[in-house]
Amino acid sequence: TGVSARREVKTFEINLDLPPEHRYDHIVPSYNATVWGFYNKYFANDFPLREALYAIGAKRGDEPEEMQAEIKGMADASGLPFKFVKSIQMLYELQTLMVPVVNFTKDEIPQEFDILKRIPWRGPGCTGIIAKNSEDGVVYHARNLDFSPVSVMTNLVYNGVFTRNGTEVFRSQMIAGYAMIITGARMGKNGWAIERNTRYTDHKGGNKEMLHNLMSGRPLNGWALRKILETESEYEAAVDAIEKAPYVSTEYAIISGVKKGIILSKNPDNVAFKQILGEKNPEEPDEYIIMTNFDFFFHDKREYFDPTGHGGFLKPTRRQAAQKTLNATLAAGKPLTPDVLFATINEKYVIADTVFQAIISIEKGMWNISQPDL
Repeated sequence: TGVSARREVKTFEINLDLPPEHRYDHIVPSYNATVWGFYNKYFANDFPLREALYAIGAKRGDEPEEMQAEIKGMADASGLPFKFVKSIQMLYELQTLMVPVVNFTKDEIPQEFDILKRIPWRGPGCTGIIAKNSEDGVVYHARNLDFSPVSVMTNLVYNGVFTRNGTEVFRSQMIAGYAMIITGARMGKNGWAIERNTRYTDHKGGNKEMLHNLMSGRPLNGWALRKILETESEYEAAVDAIEKAPYVSTEYAIISGVKKGIILSKNPDNVAFKQILGEKNPEEPDEYIIMTNFDFFFHDKREYFDPTGHGGFLKPTRRQAAQKTLNATLAAGKPLTPDVLFATINEKYVIADTVFQAIISIEKGMWNISQPDL
C-alpha cells in the first residue's frame, strides 16, 4: 500500500448541553492555524470566488437556529469571517458540481456559477464497504474518506463525541470548522453507523436543481443527518428518516447496523437506488455491498475516468480494485474479517487522497479509526 505510517485521530467531547455558540471553543485552537492557512491561500486574494460563495450563503439566509449559532461560535473563536465559515458548510453540496471528467458530465454548471470550478477542495470522494463475516454473522463497515488538498484536510480531521448529561449520544468523524457529521455512529443494541459519500447528479438540469435547493435555504444534507443521529437510536427508524429527508444535493448514505446494512443513492427528493446487504445486488455477492462515488449499477461511465485512486484509464477503479480483493477472499473460502476489510481499503488503486479510515461494527461496539500518512 502507499501507507508508510498511521496517526491516531484526536478526540474531543462536544457537549450538547452547552450553548451552541460555545460548543467548539476548546477545539478551534488546535486547528486555527491550518484553517487560516487554507483561507489565506485560496480565498483571501480570490475576490470573485469568495464573493460567489458569500452570495450563495446570503441567498440561503440563516441556517437553522442551532446551526447558525454554532457557525457564529466557530467564527468568533477563530477570528475568521463569519461568511466564510458559513460558506464552508456547503462543501458536500458544492462538490457535486465537480465531476471528474467534464466530457462525461451529464450536466453542465450554469454559466453564472462557472466561478465555482475554482473551489480548491476536491472530495469528499470515498470508498465504503458493508460486509458480513460468514464465521460469526457480524457486520463490519469499512470507510475511506478521500479529501484534497490532503496537506490541509488531513490536519483538520478529528473525532467528536457528542454528549448530553455527560453521556454519549452519538459520535462522528469531523472536519474542523464544519458543523455537520461526515462518518457517524449511534452505538446501541439496534444502533447504526452512517458514511456520507459524494454522488454526482445523474440527469441534465441536476446541477441547476441543486443550486436552486441550496439558495432556497433548504437544510443542508449533513445537518439533516446530524439531527437524525441525535434523535433516532434504532436502525430501521434512522434508515426511514434518511430515505424521507429532503436533501439539497444528490448523496450516498451508507448505513450499517447489527447484522444488516443498506446503501441509499439519494436524490434531493427521493431515493434513486437501494443496495441491501444479503439481497441480490448488481455486481455484488450476498456477503457485501460497496460504494465509491458513482452509480455503477446504472453503468455510469464517469467512474472509469476518475483519477482519485490513480486508477481508471484502463486501470481498475477504486471500486473494482476493492472488489477484486473481496471477491478473491470469498473465492478462497475465507470470511470478510475486519483485517481483510482494512487491507482492502489500503490496497493500491483503492486508497486515494485518504485523510481518514474507519472499521466500524455496531454489534461489537467497534470504532477503529485512524489516519494514513500517505
